[in-house]
Amino acid sequence: MLKDYIKQIRGVSYKPTDILDKNSNNAVPIVRANNIQERGLNFDDLVYIDKSKVKDEQYLQAGDIVICASSGSKDLVGKAAYCLENKKASFGAFCKVVRTSALHKKYLSHFFQSDRYRREISESSKGANINNIRNEDIDNLQIIVPSIEEQKRIADELDKVSGLIEKRQKQLEKLDLLIKSRFVEMFGDIGSGYAVWASKEGNELFKFSSGKFLEESLRKGQGVPVYGGNGIAWHTDRYLVNKPTIVIGRVGVYCGNVRLINEPAWITDNAIYIKEFRLNLFNLTFLVIYMSLIGFSKYADFSGQPKITQKPLEKQKYIVPPIELQNRFADFVENVERNKSKIKNSLDKLITLKKALMQKYFG
Repeated sequence: MLKDYIKQIRGVSYKPTDILDKNSNNAVPIVRANNIQERGLNFDDLVYIDKSKVKDEQYLQAGDIVICASSGSKDLVGKAAYCLENKKASFGAFCKVVRTSALHKKYLSHFFQSDRYRREISESSKGANINNIRNEDIDNLQIIVPSIEEQKRIADELDKVSGLIEKRQKQLEKLDLLIKSRFVEMFGDIGSGYAVWASKEGNELFKFSSGKFLEESLRKGQGVPVYGGNGIAWHTDRYLVNKPTIVIGRVGVYCGNVRLINEPAWITDNAIYIKEFRLNLFNLTFLVIYMSLIGFSKYADFSGQPKITQKPLEKQKYIVPPIELQNRFADFVENVERNKSKIKNSLDKLITLKKALMQKYFG
């Protein structure tokens, strides 16, 4: 069991009144659950408390694995990230650190990214009102422990594949940034107001509509795609739209996201779509990039489950550049998308390879 190889360290408890300005004397940065990300620990958006509240063992060390131990979201609880170096930083009470001197640190880190770990910790981290990981939940995890040399070899292999995955992801991010930069170059910055272009309100240009609920008996594993608040949710054997249009997430954490669909599709009531183009003024490739840069999520109501309505989309002013200029931009985007497609194919293969390796080494 894992308890034979690790030590668990509780996070620092503090009250809102304990939070200091980052420039205060003796201020120590605190990592929280939101800093635990897929690519590792992120040291942005930290809080700071007085160092008197931090024990020596609660400072982050190279090789520590920081885990979200308590959260109202089951998706967050159990998330883990590796600390690359010693840090004059600590971690909050809703987190814990797993520390080892008996195992190869990167080998153990990869274990905490495995599907097996996520399955087992998800099952055990159940609470009445909040999901919690207890010490015994971590201690009782089973881990294969080969020789330290084999652990190093496995960690190096997984590091190499993970590095290639991250490289491909960064390439895709750079290409997305290239598209945004080209948009600004051709049409101006969102914040500038686009004074050079004529503009119209959304209700002059589009008829927006919410999608329709799809009953469970019609949800299938293949067929016509069913778009919800964040992309394809299911498939079905019927369609709601059969011509190119733009779909906007209406409900959920990703509400306001924008995507272009070019195929027959069903759209659920968790999304809004352009049912009718009142004026034929847009290249849709241009329009979907433009709408994504506007950032419809700024119109979200967060009083309950995040959601947006059609009204701000109808009141939004949209620039209408000459169609020839839109078409030139769309040609550029399509060239970039071809490159992105090749990188995505490579990325998918690497992700499949890593999953196979993780299954092989951790079960």
